[in-house]
Amino acid sequence: MTMKKILLASGVAMSIAGGAYAATTNIDALANFVAAVTLANEVDMDFSSVAFSAAPTIAGDNVQLGTDDSITYNGVFSVGIAAVPVAGEVEITAGSVGATVDVECDATATLGDGFGNTIDVTSIETTMTPGASGTGTACAGIGVTAISHVLAGGGADVIYFGGQIDGSTVGGVFGAGAYSSATGGNDIQVDVNYQ
Repeated sequence: MTMKKILLASGVAMSIAGGAYAATTNIDALANFVAAVTLANEVDMDFSSVAFSAAPTIAGDNVQLGTDDSITYNGVFSVGIAAVPVAGEVEITAGSVGATVDVECDATATLGDGFGNTIDVTSIETTMTPGASGTGTACAGIGVTAISHVLAGGGADVIYFGGQIDGSTVGGVFGAGAYSSATGGNDIQVDVNYQ
């Protein structure tokens, strides 16, 4: 075989092999934009005025606040002066109607008097339908879904919170005074996310 024929044969072979590896396609880019979830109109969980006959020391010394503003006093605690208890609330004011959201919330909070003395709020619960203490779903911390809800819009997306002051969690020296999560305590974080 001559050199010309060898070069011609190898050129044909290369041209066939090169064409076998060529392929082209296209893909689309997509996005589904939804309104961001917005929370507002927060109402603080307020146990109001609580009387005590002695310093609380055990879990049986507690004040239970329902998500419907009802309240029960146990152990050393009783109703205080002009008590008007109020359950916590958060309203979902914006979001994609018909979409499902998950609600996550802290399981505990701490009330402080600003002088290093504290008492915890435990058994924090949540619901979309207010009820007596113990009828809501227990909050289990951020990252754990407590309840799911389909957004309805029009002011119908209010999340309610209740809990109990737990006498066994006293830190420091318990005494009369205003206790708050804002004065030496920690509050209740609430996260709402699309599923």
